[in-house]
Amino acid sequence: MALVISDRVKETTTTTGTGTYTLGGAVAGFETFTTNLSNSDTTYYCCTDGTDFEVGLGTFTSSGTTLARTTVISSSNSNNAVSWSSGTRTLFCTLPATKTIVLDASGNASVGGTVTATGTSVFTNLDISGDVDIDGTLEADAVTVNGTALNTVIAGVTVTNATNATNATNATNATHVSVADNENANEENLITFIEDASATGNVGLESDGDFAYNPSTGTVSATIFKGNIDAVDGDFDGTLEADAITLNGTAITATATLSTGISNTNVAQFTTGVADDDFLRVDGTTIEGRSAAEVLADIGGQASLTFGISNTNAVKIDSASVADDEYARFTANGLESRSTSEVLSDIGATSASDAANEATALAIALG
Repeated sequence: MALVISDRVKETTTTTGTGTYTLGGAVAGFETFTTNLSNSDTTYYCCTDGTDFEVGLGTFTSSGTTLARTTVISSSNSNNAVSWSSGTRTLFCTLPATKTIVLDASGNASVGGTVTATGTSVFTNLDISGDVDIDGTLEADAVTVNGTALNTVIAGVTVTNATNATNATNATNATHVSVADNENANEENLITFIEDASATGNVGLESDGDFAYNPSTGTVSATIFKGNIDAVDGDFDGTLEADAITLNGTAITATATLSTGISNTNVAQFTTGVADDDFLRVDGTTIEGRSAAEVLADIGGQASLTFGISNTNAVKIDSASVADDEYARFTANGLESRSTSEVLSDIGATSASDAANEATALAIALG
């Protein structure tokens, strides 16, 4: 995956809403995104229908030929993703103004992020307020540290009897420094010891072993360090071993060991196969991921109910006036509420009292 900026890349799209753009082919006189980008590459894009617009960082997918709206930088929708209506619009590679480096009136440029340079670079004046990490060779005509010029460049050259360096920057009260002259790059004891560096912010080291400097590789090795390291920043590219360690004044006395499992205060461990949006089920001493279909199978459920009066279907009330003590009658949609009088009417019957009254009336009529 790489950030790719290409010229004359423009396609049409009929994507609606705020989802991923589907690319519809190159505009006459332009090239497609597929011709210039590989799968998962990112690029800066602009989409417009001539009225609304959207500028952002997109991620290209060759399968299906799409461009996802990874980050919206600016738009006519208050810098949010534009919800496109139906229609055809153009989508093309661009270089957003916020992503360009522009010289000011004095010819200077300011960069807020990281600057990466490969090959040979020439800077007339480079002012960096943060950290600098150079993976290669730094060559300069002059170097200053805190405003003090370094007039001597040490590269495989030894300095002898640099003792009592009481005025050296960041080495106040360094009462003894001894660097021996030796032609053998692998012979030890090139640096004997540095001790009693008591100034705040300095590094004080005392050695029970030997320092070794190899001019051919520019590396310094030592068998044992002991003492104090009091510094604002430090970078250890290796193993740090100490008799005691404190963090913000609090001693770190032991390495914490976490108890795993499903007991109280334990840390849960997940089984393999856990995916996004899974449900969790306890599996012995671990947590297992379960999909929605698996959860339904676990509890004997079903994803959705089918209503109607067929076998295994769920039946719902098909009446807005259901009352207590009423009867139910099947309809095409479910169960309908029926009162006693309605049931008698439905089945062509009369109530017992009505039947008695009719019988009495009939008897009277027959004399």
